[in-house]
Amino acid sequence: MSLGNVLRGAVRGFFGLVLLVSGVACAPVATGEARVMMSGEKGAQDGYPSHLFQDDWSVRFTKYLVSMGDFTLTSSTGETQVSSRHVLVDLQKGDVDLTRLTELPAGRWNVGFAVSPPEDSTELPDGNVSSEDLALMRSRGYSYWLEGEAVKVNTGVYRFAFGFPVNARMVDCINGVDGTQGIIVPENSTAEAEVTIHAEHMFYDRLGTHRGVQLRFEAFAAAAGPDKLITSEDLVTQQILDLRGMEGGELLDAQGQPVVYEPGAYAVKTLWEFVTQSIVDQAHLNGGGVCAVSPR
Repeated sequence: MSLGNVLRGAVRGFFGLVLLVSGVACAPVATGEARVMMSGEKGAQDGYPSHLFQDDWSVRFTKYLVSMGDFTLTSSTGETQVSSRHVLVDLQKGDVDLTRLTELPAGRWNVGFAVSPPEDSTELPDGNVSSEDLALMRSRGYSYWLEGEAVKVNTGVYRFAFGFPVNARMVDCINGVDGTQGIIVPENSTAEAEVTIHAEHMFYDRLGTHRGVQLRFEAFAAAAGPDKLITSEDLVTQQILDLRGMEGGELLDAQGQPVVYEPGAYAVKTLWEFVTQSIVDQAHLNGGGVCAVSPR
């Protein structure tokens, strides 16, 4: 073979390789979508019956307002996709369509979002939140506002209205469906993600764990005034190390033993501080998938 033929063959091979590499580089990336809902499940919508409480109270909500937004997906390479939408919704009225992220490269994405007080740009998408409640939560820095009633046989009906100034970013969320990290966006399809609020957290008697907790309400009711309305300010009067019962004496359980709220590693002194800390991590991913908490 002549030298000229060898050179021409080499040139053709070089340009063939360039075209092959160029074709690979320009191949379209498979994409999908993520649809994000928010739910308070049956707890926020229907309440909790007395058999779930150690002290035989039952609880139902008439309002369960949550302020949240900045739903963020992060890929393994550090790419982020963010919905800047911030909303204030009433989960007592049902589930809410939070946001939709489109044109996402297919694959696994880490999940994060913020639970924070309403902002100037906060939307009221479900039409179930009044401008008065929005103004109240903004002025006091509340991200949760809850109203409802609690009932105990032979004790009566008590109403409550609580606001909690949680301001935290939930990160590194585990998927409650399969226990894996975040969500997988399928090619040419839609990943369903749900921010799930576990309303029962506010009645836990332990901090820092989901294991061995009991639901209790007696300490809440004992803080009420003569009108049987319990407010955030009333919860401040209950000292964790000196809990009072309905008659003003030491708070005892059905066996006559002192009721103990276990703060774990948290330096909380009042029932209001205890409950506020307890609900910080009640926002999960797809049911029971827990998230790490990063204060804002």
